[in-house]
Amino acid sequence: MKGQVNKELLESLIDVEELYQDAPCGYVSFLPDGTIIKINRTLLHWLGYSEEEVVHEKNFIDFITKGGVIYYEMFYLSLLKMQGQVSEINFEIVRKDGSSFPALVNSRVLKGRSGEQKAINATIFDITDRKKYERELLLATRLAEAEKKRFEFLADLIPEIIWTATAEGDFDYVNQRFCDYFNASNTDLEGEFLISKVHQDDRVKCLRTWVLCIKRGCDFQVQVRLQSLSGDFQWHMLRAVPYKDSEGVITKWFGSCTDIDEHVIALQRKDEFINIASHELKTPITSLKAYNQLLKRIDDKDKARDFLDRSAATLSNLHFLVSSLLDVAQINSGQLTVNLGSISLTKVLRHSIDLIKLNYSSHSIVEEFDSEEEIFVRADNQRLTQVMINLLSNAIKYSPQAEKIILRLTRNEPSALVKIEVVDFGLGIPDEKLDSVFEKYYRVSDTKNNNRVAGLGLGLYIIQSIVKLHGSRINVKSEVNKGSTFYFTLPVTERGLN
Repeated sequence: MKGQVNKELLESLIDVEELYQDAPCGYVSFLPDGTIIKINRTLLHWLGYSEEEVVHEKNFIDFITKGGVIYYEMFYLSLLKMQGQVSEINFEIVRKDGSSFPALVNSRVLKGRSGEQKAINATIFDITDRKKYERELLLATRLAEAEKKRFEFLADLIPEIIWTATAEGDFDYVNQRFCDYFNASNTDLEGEFLISKVHQDDRVKCLRTWVLCIKRGCDFQVQVRLQSLSGDFQWHMLRAVPYKDSEGVITKWFGSCTDIDEHVIALQRKDEFINIASHELKTPITSLKAYNQLLKRIDDKDKARDFLDRSAATLSNLHFLVSSLLDVAQINSGQLTVNLGSISLTKVLRHSIDLIKLNYSSHSIVEEFDSEEEIFVRADNQRLTQVMINLLSNAIKYSPQAEKIILRLTRNEPSALVKIEVVDFGLGIPDEKLDSVFEKYYRVSDTKNNNRVAGLGLGLYIIQSIVKLHGSRINVKSEVNKGSTFYFTLPVTERGLN
């Protein structure tokens, strides 16, 4: 009983005729002479005919183009006779209104008992979208090839090494400049050949940076020395940017290699000059400071003492400039160091404020911290004082119309960090310049008067380097004509802990 119910249920679910009539493809049956004897609704709908207009009234060749008729009679029927079936034959099917659509026709012969052909059953698939995609793909391929040739043509004209790499980082193209520089061909793209041209002291840095950029999908930039055809090593800037598709997936890397040898040598010479000049100047300045201290001990007239005070201030400023140049030379050579230990941050701040007040009387310094509570941090006492004096003096210089600046401490107990902030109410810094203020020689302009504040533009560059040696970094928040806040954090330690 159960089997009977299942059989009846299945038969009720399957209506073969309905499946045939409304199938997603066209079905047609025709006699060996082409007379159509059956056709489904899907194909009738595509053709624009009714069943009465087609069955026993139309021949299969009535629905194909003239060129298709020739192919039908010469090859299609012959293949059916030999094989009994034909798969995926392209025909252009003609509708009632004269328009047409591309189709794939699959056919099978229905034979009688004696092997004669009784009828031909065929399925017809409308491949209009497929043809469209094929045309678009072909066009895109041709355009891509044309763009590639145009890119290579232009790249060969540029007096700079141009290269591309796959998403995985394997080089797949270099321009003529590469071939000329290394006496190589554009097929010499193996990693061993390329890395052999990089100075051995720069190889690890170059490879690590390249691998990291591929992993992160970020821009690649590194300075390395490359060996030229003559065997000499010259400084180059390697750059590459990832090209991403519409879904954000990296498909290509486009890179360049710029000769910066003269620029690097010029910088090295400049730094050497600064280093030598600073040392040459520091000796007489030290002597003058000693003489000045001796003279101040002599009981002299008030005017002479005032003169000596002024000369001392001048010498202090000169000493500061020279020290800045020395610091820059040490930073460039990687010789700037700090002596970290547990020091009183409160004492450093108090000392820095006292020194600033001696030279700047135009602003009051609002102390938003408890000067009686000692906070100990891991830092270099002398270098931290240098950082604070620079930040406080900058806050005053860049807020000439203000009357005060703020020095604020905020202690974060969970993270064991203390945040030091210097707030001014002056010129402010445009958003697009915030990343530049810590660059060497950069000075913020007065946006109202379009003037630069006096100075070498080394202070923030130096103190950022110092703070980085403390394992932190200086950050800035700013709003034009309203002021800026420079801040950094230091780890809190126990008193006397080294």
